[in-house]
Amino acid sequence: MTSLIEKVVQDAIAAQKASIDIIKANRYNDFTLDQTRPFVEVVRNFETHPDQSREAMALYQQSVLIHFDVLTSLTDTVSAFDCAFLEWQQTPITLDILYELDKGFRNAVDVFIQTIEESDDIIGLEATRVHNGFYGIISSKDFAALPGSTFNVLAQIIARTPIDKKYKQAILAAKSWGLNGIYVFGDIYTRTLKETGNVAKAIQEEKRYLKWVWDEPSKCMLDLMGQLGHKSYDRFEYFKRYDKKFRPVVEAAFDAGVHPANIVMLPTHVGDIGHHIGWSYYKLCRDDMCMAILESVSQTVYNTLASALAAGKIKSPFDVASIATGASGAAMAHILAWDGFTPDMIQDMMQKRFSNYIMTHPYDRSMVGELHVNDFLDFTTRGQRIITPKPRGGGGKVMGVPVDLEPVSTNHELNNPQMYAYPFTAITVRATALLRFIDQPCLLAPEPPSIVGIVNATALNPEVPMAPVQMCKNCATSRFLPAKCDYCLSPRLNSVL
Repeated sequence: MTSLIEKVVQDAIAAQKASIDIIKANRYNDFTLDQTRPFVEVVRNFETHPDQSREAMALYQQSVLIHFDVLTSLTDTVSAFDCAFLEWQQTPITLDILYELDKGFRNAVDVFIQTIEESDDIIGLEATRVHNGFYGIISSKDFAALPGSTFNVLAQIIARTPIDKKYKQAILAAKSWGLNGIYVFGDIYTRTLKETGNVAKAIQEEKRYLKWVWDEPSKCMLDLMGQLGHKSYDRFEYFKRYDKKFRPVVEAAFDAGVHPANIVMLPTHVGDIGHHIGWSYYKLCRDDMCMAILESVSQTVYNTLASALAAGKIKSPFDVASIATGASGAAMAHILAWDGFTPDMIQDMMQKRFSNYIMTHPYDRSMVGELHVNDFLDFTTRGQRIITPKPRGGGGKVMGVPVDLEPVSTNHELNNPQMYAYPFTAITVRATALLRFIDQPCLLAPEPPSIVGIVNATALNPEVPMAPVQMCKNCATSRFLPAKCDYCLSPRLNSVL
């Protein structure tokens, strides 16, 4: 087990480091897919521990490799806009393959679709709430069943669907760490309401889209990509080639008894190729202060993971993800505190902005727009709890491990804000640079170590569904709107299965 933990820590650090190094080396260049090759090679070199399932590990590893091979066979680059679609294509294809392999699953999905048709009450109420901003800032694509999320709505509907538990888990897993298509609950409701002013019609359209996502996953995704303006490569050819190459991997996992929830969840985590390593981070990190934040926060993660490993504090692959995200959050909160800011100050601003934005953009706002705002607030608020002295906070420790903030505190750029402002008045340089990540915090999260932890934990227990996730996230937004917790299904998700 010790060697497994060492492997997971090494892979987690290698994955994050590869992404950061590529961004630093290429940030002043135009993005090309070939630039992501060092990350791909890190994943290619992942080894399966004797205690792990090769078939489960392959669902992630081969998905990354096949995604890269297929994408680079179709194009040299992807536009900044089309980066949004890259990690939403794998789950729909996997679902279609699994529908063919497991007729019981396909039949269960048909029952679920019929239940959607009969759930006007849930869909109408939740779509109205999301449209009106009832829940405040929401994470529409959250992996937990938080209020306002697509997952929460599906969980409410699955609770009244008479199908086997394992199929309920598989359906929800495709929205919990899985990414079944890019459609966001409430989007067509709002657009239909604008066009017709008819609430009943808007509910019917919302139901139609929700059913379509599950009835024809790949066809739906391909159509939505076209509607939204995807142009960078032949999407139909991508789906065809990925399906052909990935089908044997799904078949092997199915035959090996990997839980269907894990089969539909693992393949989608390909986001470093073209998304994390892509236009947005290249452009963002052309600002040296932003690059310094990304590097120093990541180094805090590396150092803290190494200390935790040496101290024997890491007992499972999930601990790797928990320590990495905690250390990163602590570093982010430390940067805010350096300039006299707190996460609550940022949340107060963003909640007010959200309420005003709904009034100024009642019909044309993106339902997914607050996704990363929600994540950023969660990270920094958790980080503040960690760095706050005891007994009010964690005393600078995560899971009993001191967070090494020295890479942040001693970073040259962070210690010289006068290079970005008039000397003696550079009082917001660090904090405002950090806020540049509020729309794109993926690598500050940090996602690569989290994904490595999830994949290895799943491969260790392939028959146990790692998603859907039942947990209280201790959401930052509940500090602002504590009654939001009354509508959360996440801590009691098992009750709907």
